[in-house]
Amino acid sequence: MPSVFITGANRGIGLEFARQYSNAGWQVVLANRTPMAPKDFASLGMDVTEFHYDAMDDATAADIAKRLKGRPIDVAILNAGIDDQPDLPPELVTAEIWERAMLTNTFAPLHLAALLEPNLRIGQHKVLAAVSSLAASSTYTVPRQFAYRASKASLNQMWRNLSVDWKDWGAICLTLRPGRVKTRMTGFEGDLTPSESVSGLRRVIETATPAESGKLWGYDGQVVPW
Repeated sequence: MPSVFITGANRGIGLEFARQYSNAGWQVVLANRTPMAPKDFASLGMDVTEFHYDAMDDATAADIAKRLKGRPIDVAILNAGIDDQPDLPPELVTAEIWERAMLTNTFAPLHLAALLEPNLRIGQHKVLAAVSSLAASSTYTVPRQFAYRASKASLNQMWRNLSVDWKDWGAICLTLRPGRVKTRMTGFEGDLTPSESVSGLRRVIETATPAESGKLWGYDGQVVPW
């Protein structure tokens, strides 16, 4: 039975990833800062495990790696992220806001990916995916979101680096653009439902080969320039 590891799966597209993979018969491992609602957890069936994970607390990542030692992971989807105070003009963006965005959206996924490398190496699919954003692309012309955009652009570069560093053992490192999805982060305004977005992203993950590694992929299967 294939296995998938998902962060930030207590709501939004993370929860939808968990639902779809569970429905497809995968073993599902969740890593959430806030525990999943009991009814949502129960709906996922028997092959589901949930760990506590806080992107700002390295010890939680180390604990997960310890608990998963020796267990294959076929697909890891690092979805947890923040977009604090996106409408701030540049003069109001503080070092604290910047640091929190970079630690949560860039360093934490890289750190967790490094800890999960042994699990991915022994998995069959060897896919490491991180949820990015169109906001990380130079083609995106909406104003502001300074810290968020910088952190996601950095995430894209880190995943490109990993695609080179881990090429020798067959890792497929993807960053994913989910589109503007109707979730709490967008105020439930958007063009896509979580189901529509995740269905598209799963197709990208399932058909990816090493040739697709190191690129930003949209839910529609198209490469996003950044």
